[in-house]
Amino acid sequence: MDLKTTAKVDLHRHLEGAIRLQTLIDLYRDAGEPLPESTPEELSTRAQVLKPMKSLEEVLARFEIAQRAFFDPDAAERIAYEAVEDLALDDVRLAELRFSPEFLCEPHGLDWDDAMAGIVRGVERASREHDVAVGLIAIVSRNYGMASAERTVDFALRHLDRLVGFDLAGDERPYPPSMYVDVLEPIVKAGLSLTVHYGESGGPQFPREAIEALGALRLGHGVSVAWDPEVTALARERGTTLEMCPTSNHRTNAVAKIGDHPARRLLDEGVRVTINTDNPGLFAIDLTHELEVCRNDLGFRDDDLRRVTENAIDASFVDDATKADVRRRHFGWLG
Repeated sequence: MDLKTTAKVDLHRHLEGAIRLQTLIDLYRDAGEPLPESTPEELSTRAQVLKPMKSLEEVLARFEIAQRAFFDPDAAERIAYEAVEDLALDDVRLAELRFSPEFLCEPHGLDWDDAMAGIVRGVERASREHDVAVGLIAIVSRNYGMASAERTVDFALRHLDRLVGFDLAGDERPYPPSMYVDVLEPIVKAGLSLTVHYGESGGPQFPREAIEALGALRLGHGVSVAWDPEVTALARERGTTLEMCPTSNHRTNAVAKIGDHPARRLLDEGVRVTINTDNPGLFAIDLTHELEVCRNDLGFRDDDLRRVTENAIDASFVDDATKADVRRRHFGWLG
């Protein structure tokens, strides 16, 4: 199976982590704040993570250049447009892009709703031109505190017609899921689907609590689900989908070796595993690369690739009519 030309699904892709290096150079120059680097090759050493680092927190520190690239709504529109264009270049036909309004707007005091308008313009234009179905997910960046979480909930409620889901992200260990039960209540009541980053840098108690206390339908990464048989069984019984990202999980030190990644074992144990990119710009990868890692390093067979793709279509938060249309037109390879 030629993975590059096979239609694919990416459910876990951060907008801030999907920016082209040349675009970063252009945006900083156009804003009158040129970077010291003039080529993508020069910028790569400062703006990408190409080998494993000591921790998730060390990787997150590399986001500063990308974070500061959202100078205005036009910059947000360009970044969003190109993110969808890059999906199409990799034959990803169904995707969800997630972003944190606090994170991307904070450096330049950008109005959250103006940024959202730019992102929506870019996504909608690129989706039409390149035939990619895209859902948007708003993120609470946990390290900004509970007041920021409340603002992000209010933001999501204002944009229910444009969002398909809601997320919590950032370092998980200081911020257990139970902290967010009350603040997320309006999201749950509004019917916005919930995916949360847990099980990436913390132990299995975090995904357990995310499933039990928050009722999360999906877990961002969820690697530590594999480290406790009881949590594995809980995820399987609840039908919780894991948005696994092998290269990211290796480079953030969630797994010591790529061959240690538990995606294949969890899939064989009946857990709803999906394979995603996380931050393709930051890690210099695409979804084809991740599926090749699964095949070459994790022992996935073609049938396994079909299963994770089926899981992703089923678990996507976009509406059922859109999923049915995309599947009919692009996913005949699933049978």
